[in-house]
Amino acid sequence: MFGYLMIGFNAVMPMVMYMLMGQTFARSGMIQQSSFKEFNKAIFSILLPINLFTNIYISDFKQTFNASALAFILITAGTLYAILAFVIPKFESEQKRYGVMLQGSVRSNAILFGLPLGTALLGESNMGMVTITIAIIVPFWNIMSVVGFSLYSDSKVSFKQMGKTVITNPMVIATIIGILVVLFNIQFPTFINTTLTNINRMVSPLALMVMGGTFSFKDIRNSGKSLIFTLSNKLIILPLIAITLGALVGFRDDAIISILIAFAGPTAVSSYAQAVAAGGDGKLANQVVVFSTILSMFTLVVWITLMKVFGLF
Repeated sequence: MFGYLMIGFNAVMPMVMYMLMGQTFARSGMIQQSSFKEFNKAIFSILLPINLFTNIYISDFKQTFNASALAFILITAGTLYAILAFVIPKFESEQKRYGVMLQGSVRSNAILFGLPLGTALLGESNMGMVTITIAIIVPFWNIMSVVGFSLYSDSKVSFKQMGKTVITNPMVIATIIGILVVLFNIQFPTFINTTLTNINRMVSPLALMVMGGTFSFKDIRNSGKSLIFTLSNKLIILPLIAITLGALVGFRDDAIISILIAFAGPTAVSSYAQAVAAGGDGKLANQVVVFSTILSMFTLVVWITLMKVFGLF
C-alpha cells in the first residue's frame, strides 16, 4: 500500500509545488495578476500547442499496440462526454460554467501526469501503448473541449461556425501539423529538436505556476456545488465506469493502465487556459485543476490498489 501511495505522491507533488510557487509569486507581489493573464494568453496560443506538437512528433506510432483498447477508450470517452453535455445544464444554472464542468469532468492530464504514472506502473520498456494512447486522447479532448464550449455559447449553434472554431483552435492546428509531420516522416535538424525538447520541459511548470498564481481560496464557496459535481465525475464516477467496463471486456496490463490514465487522472492543466480563452468561468476551471490534482494523489491509490487486487496488471 505504501508503494502505491508513493507512486501517486511522486507523480503529483511536483505539480503541487509548481502551483505553490505561483501562489507565492502572486502573494508576494513579485508578479501581478495582469502579468499572469498575459502569460496565460501566451501559454494557450503558443506554448501549449508547441508542447502538444512535440509530444506527437516524438511518439513512436510504429510500436505494437492494442487497437481495440484504443477504440474502447475513444468510444467510452465520447459517450460519457455526450451524456454529461446533456446532464450538466440540468444540474447547473450558470451557463458560463457548463463548458468548464464538462471538460473538467472528462479531460485528463495525460501528458503531465500520465507519462510518469505509466512509467512507474509498467516500466519504460512497456510504454508503447500508453504513449500512443496519450498522443491520440490529448488532441481528441482538445477538439471535444472546443466543441463543448461552442455548444454552450450564447449565439445559436452553427455547425459551420463550430467547425471553424475547432479548426482554428491553436491546439487543434498543432495536432494536425504534428500528425502530418509523423505521417510524412519529417525529421528536423538537431537544433530544432533541442529547442522543441526544452520548450516541452518548460511549458508544464510554467502553466502550473500561472494557474497557482491566479488561484483564490475565497472563490471556493461560490463554486461549491459545481466543484464537487465536477471532481466527483473526474476522480470517481467516470474512472469507475471506464475501468469496470474495460476489465469486463478483458483488457489487462498496458491496456488497462492506458484506460486508467485516460480517465482517472486529474483535469488537464491546459483546460484552464482554454476555459479562459472561451469565456468560461476561469475561477471554477482553476479550482477544478488544482483540487483534482491534489485529490488524485489519494483516489489513484485506491484505483491502483483495486486493479492490483483484481489482477488487472
